[in-house]
Amino acid sequence: MPRRGGKIKIQWIAEKAVRQAAFRKRHTTLFDKARDLSILCQVQAAVVVYGRGEAEPKVWPGVPEVTEILQRYRDLPGSLKEAHKLDNEIFARQRAKKMRRRVDSCKATARRLEVNLVLNDVSLGRRRDFDDLPRELAAAVMSVLNAFRSVTADRVNFLRSADAQEAAFSPPLEEAAALMALREPPMVPPVAMAAPVVANAPLMPPTPPQSALVVPLEEEEEPPMEPPMVADASLLLPAVEPESQATAAGMGADELLNLDAEPRNGSFLLEMADAIVDDGSGRQATAEDVDRLLREHGLESFKPM
Repeated sequence: MPRRGGKIKIQWIAEKAVRQAAFRKRHTTLFDKARDLSILCQVQAAVVVYGRGEAEPKVWPGVPEVTEILQRYRDLPGSLKEAHKLDNEIFARQRAKKMRRRVDSCKATARRLEVNLVLNDVSLGRRRDFDDLPRELAAAVMSVLNAFRSVTADRVNFLRSADAQEAAFSPPLEEAAALMALREPPMVPPVAMAAPVVANAPLMPPTPPQSALVVPLEEEEEPPMEPPMVADASLLLPAVEPESQATAAGMGADELLNLDAEPRNGSFLLEMADAIVDDGSGRQATAEDVDRLLREHGLESFKPM
């Protein structure tokens, strides 16, 4: 039997032996399908097959059952017979109608794709007119463009209207009032949970139920005790004698700097330097010594201009 793509090709079998073998196999399969249908759906079914060259047709389930079902069909009104009648002509018409619907659907899809391509060219600036398009396609494109313009105009008019501005900028007062009127949820005491059960843990007494959420009071802490004070005893601290500026600068106690006298060469820095560089030989400091000492101690800003 000729096959195509792993399936049997439905066509006339020219070879007689192969045709008869296919007939025997197929009509047996047809009877099995009818029996399954009657069992699964609890319906009465009958099958009559006329074989070429055979004296009597093959029937299922039997001649009496088939005769009864055919008689019931003959007793039906003519309208019901025509409604459920299916011959080769009616089958061909149904198939043609179904294929016609599929063709119309494909044409509509192709037309939508063509319109989308034209609109894409228009949006990219590659098309300025529709003179080269077929009349039906140009009419479809213009219809879509007019629909777009109408929707855009309606949206612009709505955004320019006062209702849109109020809806966009003014908050709804009713909603705000409803939110302000909401009350806080009541406090609910926590649910007492039972202690976890452990295999080797001792049996614990049940926790008493908590009637309300009670915050334990903090214990008042007593202030620390102050050490006893003796009224007649006076607090004696060693007196610290202030260190004179001259001693801090390296001068002896007998060589105090007299700020009321006229400084040497009009500069107290020279006298301060004298006290620092004096090694007992009576040497006096010079301007170079003053500069050196100021640099060493980071006091160059005190040097007179």
